Amino acid sequence: MTRRHAEQLAAEFGQAVAAAKWETALLRAGELETALPGNPGIIYNKALVLRELGRPDERIACLERALRLDPSHANARFELASALMDRGDLETAAGLFFEYTKAVPDDADARLNLGNCLLRLGRYVEALPHLEKAHEVAPSDETVASLATALRDSGDLEACESLLAELPVTQEGAALRLKILTQGAHGRFGLSIDQPRLARKDLR
Repeated sequence: MTRRHAEQLAAEFGQAVAAAKWETALLRAGELETALPGNPGIIYNKALVLRELGRPDERIACLERALRLDPSHANARFELASALMDRGDLETAAGLFFEYTKAVPDDADARLNLGNCLLRLGRYVEALPHLEKAHEVAPSDETVASLATALRDSGDLEACESLLAELPVTQEGAALRLKILTQGAHGRFGLSIDQPRLARKDLR
């Protein structure tokens, strides 16, 4: 295959992604992988398409292969951690997010996801610095909710309530505040809801 043909395939792949034509994008990615075998960037982008197609096992296999080819591929590490988090493999996902934050310490998404993995594993004290960093870098309702949950479950209800005051004064904000204050081992009552989680949806 000529370089020109490979460039054409890459252009067609980009067009398919932009149009959310995921089956076509997967075909182009496969053709690029055949033309340029062992290219971790192509394999990584193929994994992103597989994510959009809802094919988690193939997505994970692609990301693992991309990392074997290029262990320094930070985005592949983030996406693999996200895929494993989605699958419920929290211990492995937390380890990968932690490794990723060594290379990209100010990535708020990674810090939030790492913190939420640790929360779901019951490791509240370990979660705190990561959630504090996420909230410092990119404060949002998600970071408030997760950090407040970690504070509550580590027994610091005063700091938890103070942080929850940052939530917007809306019906949704009030409901979220009530849920966080009334669940968990140190909550006022015993409600149970899933912890909020941030997942990237962009194709890079």
